[in-house]
Amino acid sequence: MNILLTGASGYLGGKVLKSLLEDGHSIIALAPNKNDSPKEAKNLKIYHLDCQRAETAFKENKIDGVFHFATCYGRRGEDSASIAQTNILLPLSLLALASENKSKFFINTDTILNPKINPYALSKSQFKQWLNFYSSKLKCINIRIDHFYGPFDKPIKFIAWIIKNLKENAEKIDLTKGNQKRDFIYIDDLCAAYMSVFNNIDELPLGKIHNFEAGTGIKTSIKDTVLLIKEFFPENKTKLNFGAVPYRQNEIMDYPLDNSSLKATGWKAKTILKEGIKTILKEEGII
Repeated sequence: MNILLTGASGYLGGKVLKSLLEDGHSIIALAPNKNDSPKEAKNLKIYHLDCQRAETAFKENKIDGVFHFATCYGRRGEDSASIAQTNILLPLSLLALASENKSKFFINTDTILNPKINPYALSKSQFKQWLNFYSSKLKCINIRIDHFYGPFDKPIKFIAWIIKNLKENAEKIDLTKGNQKRDFIYIDDLCAAYMSVFNNIDELPLGKIHNFEAGTGIKTSIKDTVLLIKEFFPENKTKLNFGAVPYRQNEIMDYPLDNSSLKATGWKAKTILKEGIKTILKEEGII
């Protein structure tokens, strides 16, 4: 297949890109610019959106479907308009182009977060309404994720941030009380989830969004997760300052996550949290 993929230079998008190429698919990657672009590879064509329009990718290629990973979290101070541009307007333009050009599917990356918690979560929720609007014209798949983690991830992610602080022997880490329960999924398991959904796409009918919730089915509190990571740093003196940071407004302490639809595709998580953390620390040369 010829697949258009956004976010190819990102952590998750890059992993799925590699899997798709290994399976023999041709990838058309949309990159913001040459400085934020995947490495060149066989069967990979790259379009840079700072000098090329997304329409050009569809005009020059027969695109069978879209994987959308490009995301703005707002963690670097981006305003709401910038977040909406990446999380709503960009994928909406691709959704419309995919429909116009008779593409078969659109796979979207979503979050389990409450849309009231921040502009990122709100933008993700709003785009889902557009997916529903187009679901009669092409297969619309929505994959909801909580927290994913893995080796060499950027420290804007929670687990990577904790590891970075402990590795650097920070004086303290200010945290909430940590009672929020989260389903942490290892990057290889999450990549396999996308591939499993993709490989079963012919079985999905038109006319509705197909929601898949990607999680292990096991939740761990933020506090217990931090304490688990610190066990791998027995000599570390960093103070874990639980309770120093207030919970966010509209914070979800727990939530339902049903991975039964994902399991029905033949997928299952292979990595438990402790083993995933250990793998990160080994691959990064920390232990």
